[in-house]
Amino acid sequence: MLSVTLPQPETRVVALTELDPQTRGASNHLKAALRTTGQLHPITLEESPSGQYLIRDGNRRVAAAAALGWTEITAQVYGQMTEAEWALVALGIHNRSPNPAEEARHLALLVGRLTPEGISANTGLTLGAVRARLKLASLPGDVLNLIGTSTLSLGTATRLSRLQGVFLNRALNAVRQAARDEKPFGASALREITVARAELLGARLLACAPAPVPLIPACELLAAEVRSLCAARGVGLGELLSELGSPAGQTAAAQYAEVN
Repeated sequence: MLSVTLPQPETRVVALTELDPQTRGASNHLKAALRTTGQLHPITLEESPSGQYLIRDGNRRVAAAAALGWTEITAQVYGQMTEAEWALVALGIHNRSPNPAEEARHLALLVGRLTPEGISANTGLTLGAVRARLKLASLPGDVLNLIGTSTLSLGTATRLSRLQGVFLNRALNAVRQAARDEKPFGASALREITVARAELLGARLLACAPAPVPLIPACELLAAEVRSLCAARGVGLGELLSELGSPAGQTAAAQYAEVN
């Protein structure tokens, strides 16, 4: 499937008293931006059948607006939708999320409804970016949450997600241990695992390679040619050997050698 049709939201001005932002507070930077330019983009709300609102995008803007003394805020309000549909809305709002783990989870929710090509067409992400994020989404949740922390960078996590089997498990355990020790799991640590994987693959390929063909001694090759020639000429091998051993045969062989 290549496309999904989402319901159109309704733009409303909503009282802040009706909203409960899931955030610890408003940043000074965001408050300054709202004070200077006002609200440039609407927040995104989900309205339940009972009329209650759930903030789907814009928690920090709601907190900043409340801190500035605002009483209302502009919102795009959707009815209830599936998590896959909400994932598509979130991806459409941000295109590239500042949180790669969250983006990976959103994309994974779409897999049941869209092909990677369809996800790319609906979100504007390149097909390569979609596939990389889907691979990232296959990592365990605890490791996925470490991306962007001092333990695990996005680049290292992306390379780690390409591993399989025992090498993937080995890398995951190493990341978890690094997190417990409050140390980074970087490219050098991952390289040790990928080098071990390459060495094992090389050893397996060598084990599967056919044994080298032994060289046949020149005298055996000549003997086979002589037998074949005798059979073709109707001459017995014993007769040939007798002729070669006779004085006349030796003289003829010597004369042939001198000519050639």
